[in-house]
Amino acid sequence: MIMVLCTQCGGGILRPRVSPDFPSLQTRLRSELGPAPAQPEEVASILKNIELDLQDYEAEIDQLEARALFLTTLKERLSEYGHRARTLLSPIRKLPDELLCEIFDLCCGMNCFSITELPVSSVFSFRSAPAMSLSSVCSRWRKNALAMPSIWSRISLKWSTEVDDGSPWGDEGCLPLYLFMTRSVSRPLSVTLDFETYPGLNDGQAHPIIAKLTHQIHRWQRLSFSSHRCLLDSLFGIDLPHFPLLEDVELDNVPVDCPDPDLDFLRGKAPNLKRLMLISESGLHVNPSRRPLTQITHIDFNPNLFHLEVFLEDNPNLASLALNEDADGDPEYTASPRTCAQMQALTVRHEANVRNSVFSAMRCPSLKSLHFEPFTLPLQSWGGYSSFMAFVQRSSFPLTTLSIKSLPLSDYNLVYLLHHLPTLVNLSIDDSMLPPGGRITEEFINSLHAYRMSSLRSNASPIIPRLWSLILSCGASKFNDALVVDMVKSRWFSGAQSGSSGGTKASSAFQVDCLREFTLKFRKREQVHHSVYATLERLEKNGMRAMVLWGLHNS
Repeated sequence: MIMVLCTQCGGGILRPRVSPDFPSLQTRLRSELGPAPAQPEEVASILKNIELDLQDYEAEIDQLEARALFLTTLKERLSEYGHRARTLLSPIRKLPDELLCEIFDLCCGMNCFSITELPVSSVFSFRSAPAMSLSSVCSRWRKNALAMPSIWSRISLKWSTEVDDGSPWGDEGCLPLYLFMTRSVSRPLSVTLDFETYPGLNDGQAHPIIAKLTHQIHRWQRLSFSSHRCLLDSLFGIDLPHFPLLEDVELDNVPVDCPDPDLDFLRGKAPNLKRLMLISESGLHVNPSRRPLTQITHIDFNPNLFHLEVFLEDNPNLASLALNEDADGDPEYTASPRTCAQMQALTVRHEANVRNSVFSAMRCPSLKSLHFEPFTLPLQSWGGYSSFMAFVQRSSFPLTTLSIKSLPLSDYNLVYLLHHLPTLVNLSIDDSMLPPGGRITEEFINSLHAYRMSSLRSNASPIIPRLWSLILSCGASKFNDALVVDMVKSRWFSGAQSGSSGGTKASSAFQVDCLREFTLKFRKREQVHHSVYATLERLEKNGMRAMVLWGLHNS
């Protein structure tokens, strides 16, 4: 094969040695009887040239394939370069450092470390330590992350290995936990401690890893402690420290045979303590002779009725309280309601069998937010309704937010309750895990109508006239959708009619405030009448936030 250069591009052109003539060859094959004396040399020459041409073609194909592979590589390389160059236009690169730091602060939670063996080898992953992950993306992110001691000050430590005085525990400088302590500078710390085993040495001293944290107690601002094996004060030795910055404490699973050591440990030691959460079977045992925790504004605990009375008496600044509805103690004990003048938020974990209702020990004239959450499920009935209604009538509070979840309350009792809450603005009801008799009914929906009377409401005056937000989660498999839409329409009017100064004039004319938000979740319905709910779509276009969901099979 001869290589000839192209006159136009200068590239090589292959000229084969053999030009295939299939018709002539076919004629010779069909007409000649056998080879003539001169033909073997001729055929051998043709076959030799064909072999050479095939080798040339194969070599050319190899060159072209190599060139195609090279061009493909250049294409991929250029495409990758273009992709990286395009990231220069990424919106996040346009964010100023101030906004980027705000995003870091919002998305960066606790940095979790786990000690599962000694000596320490690996105690964290980038997924569990978001501050380390963010600082490893690029130089700009690293610069901003290192300039934010707050994201390094959120430390969670889980300890699940036994400690032996004679065993090595690793190089202190290699433990990432210490790097976080350094990078947090002097920022107040949020510390979570979860001890499955006791992290102490035989001489009673805390392990050096724990000691590194306890040496910074003057920086502790939030503390969550969970352990069945040790008490919090055992980490500090004989000299009980002070917590000058501590504001938020959560004690979970403290040993039940120790009635109140951790609170004794905190009394007088944490002058800024505002929030206390106790998760313990033994609850809180209050000794009147001890110094009260008067600075606390929020507590989550489970005292008996007498201890609750004492605590409320000793802590007049309490603004928020969460507790179980049934208080331990003598069922024959008669509580004397204590006035909680500052309390604005109350969360009650309701139960089926209520012997000593916490409602009998309280009077909350300033309460604005009330939440019912389930403590035991499922509930067939609720025995605390009468005590609760006595609490409502005794307090006469200006309640604006009511949230009820999994509370077996009949629609009649619910409407009766709402009659006593004329200041209510936000109402949320979730009937999950309840029998049919405790679920949201069509009669209840009809009773919320602004001007139509119902079987549950004989008075033409609307209940909860100040309602702005209504969120319902319903477990019914069938429902009158038109009834729902009629109720919502009766509580909505246009922005021009609602007025810009609070809607006082419109409220007087319509007897209700304009409903601004409506959410209805049908957990067990496969479909709804879309044409019926089209009205809500029009209301949403005019300012209402309306949402109807169905097919949510979660309860």
